[in-house]
Order: sequence, then structure tokens, then C-alpha cells
Amino acid sequence: MKNVIKAIVFFMIFLVLLGVSSYVFVPKNNTTKFGIRQKEANGILGEENNTIDALFVGDSLVYTAISPMVIWEKYGISSYDLSTSAQFLYESYSFLDKALKTQKPKIVFLEVNTFFRKYKLTNVIGAEGKKIFPVFEYHNRWKKLSINDFFSNVNYTWTDYNKGYRFMDKISAPDDVNKDYMRETKEIKEIPKLNYRYIKMLIELCQSKNIEVVLLSTPSMKNYNYKKYKAAKELAKEFNLDYLDLNLDFKIGIDWSIDSMDGGDHLNWQGALKVSNYLGLFMKERGLANHKNNPKYASWNTDLKNYKNKNFNKK
Repeated sequence: MKNVIKAIVFFMIFLVLLGVSSYVFVPKNNTTKFGIRQKEANGILGEENNTIDALFVGDSLVYTAISPMVIWEKYGISSYDLSTSAQFLYESYSFLDKALKTQKPKIVFLEVNTFFRKYKLTNVIGAEGKKIFPVFEYHNRWKKLSINDFFSNVNYTWTDYNKGYRFMDKISAPDDVNKDYMRETKEIKEIPKLNYRYIKMLIELCQSKNIEVVLLSTPSMKNYNYKKYKAAKELAKEFNLDYLDLNLDFKIGIDWSIDSMDGGDHLNWQGALKVSNYLGLFMKERGLANHKNNPKYASWNTDLKNYKNKNFNKK
């Protein structure tokens, strides 16, 4: 009995130490200077509460294909890219759940490519452990700790003038620009069971907050095919969602000879301009408001100037 009590006491002390160290090690602001990871996606944390009307969730196909500043300039709709490279669905859920703590978007777009990226349950368990005890995620910060880390609370203040988008101006056409990568087939791409569970969780999270969910496939010769298209169509039908496939169903004028940065894998800024204009019009027709003349959104007009100056006026 004494050994059991000792074990319990030891475990409780261990949990307290984990909790205290997590408080110290967690970044106190959302910039790389403070140790935050995936800074662009986490820029959402610095946005003023309840000012984002649309979120785009997914992998690098999102942050290279969708420019919220293009949407803002033409339609005055506030949006943000919650996207990271090779994003897994449990990460998608974590980013969205975190964003919805301070934002109340009208619509969330889920990029379908992440639905097929496999991972293991152990990956999920590890990620959940890092959320509960951030010291596991940020333990390498020990060399950069300051006195403020011991006594300051988390205060996210940084915002990204690109709103999560990554500007790419390189042009690299695929070897065969006329390849029929969406050629019809009877096969269908399987969605892993664990992925399906998280897709359902993402949809239910949005629906619990009266947020419209739209499935989205941005143009990509290397990542999309008819098998994935069929799987997404069935999923949209199952959950009664709209599915915007910009590879086959909706032609937006993508020219693979000039609109890709890496041989048909990701879009460059010219391709992103076409995708963003299309999505902006879609949201306008959905009734999302134009905030361009709203004083509350004055910073967005400033961000638009920075977006243009720092992306298009590079030396």
C-alpha cells in the first residue's frame, strides 16, 4: 500500500512539474522570435476577435492557391488560410478548433487533398499530448527562455499581411501541360478510417457553431485525379455539403504553362489570382458582407498595401 501511495504522489508531482514547465515553455506571442511554429497559420491568433468571415483549411495546396488579400481587394470579404505543409487531418482539427475560440466565420472550406494523407493513431496521441503539455512541443526553447517566460501570460499580437498565403512568382510548367489528369475511371480512392473520423469531427465542429462547410479541391495536376474526385463527391453527398472541384467541375481558366510554380503540383500567384477571384465571387453570392468601408477593418486596407508592396515590388 505504501508503494502504491508513493507511486501516486510521484505521478502527481510529475504532472505538476509538466504543467509548470509547459506554462514557462509555451510561446507568449505568435512569432518565431517567441518560438511559435507554423507562424503564418498561427497569425490567425493575432487577428481581432470575430473579424474573419471565412477560413480555408488544408495543406500547401491552400496557401499557394488562395490569397485572402485578393479576395479582400475585390470583394471586401475577410478570410484566412489555416494551412501548413503536408497537413494531417488531426492538425486541421487542432488549427480550426483553436481559431474558433476567437473567430466566428460564416463559412469554412476544407481542402480535400488532406483527406487522403495517411497517419497513425500514435501520431494523434503524440499531438494530443503536446496540446495538453506544450513543453513536449517547445522543449528546445530552453536556451532562449527569458524572465518574461516565467511570469507573462500568452498574448498573441502578430498578424500576417498575407493572411496565411505564401506568394510564389516562379513559373514552372509540367512536362505535359495538356495531360488529362482527371480522366474518368471506375475506381474510387479510399479514405482511411481514421481520416474519415476526423472529417466527421471537423464537419460536426462547424455545424455545432452554425458554420457552413464546403469541400474544396484546388487545381493540381500532381495531387488530383478522378479517383479522389469520386471519393469527395460521395463524401459531399453523405454529409449534404457543397463540393467545389476546380479541376473538373468548375473551369476557372488555369493555364498550366504559366500558372504553376513547380510543374503542376502547386499554383503560383497567377494561378492563385484565378482561384481567389472565383472563391471570392462564390462567397459574395453566399451573402458574405463587404467590409472595405467598415472602420473596424481599417487594418485590412493597410495589410493590402503591404501585400502589394512586399510581394510585387521586390528588388
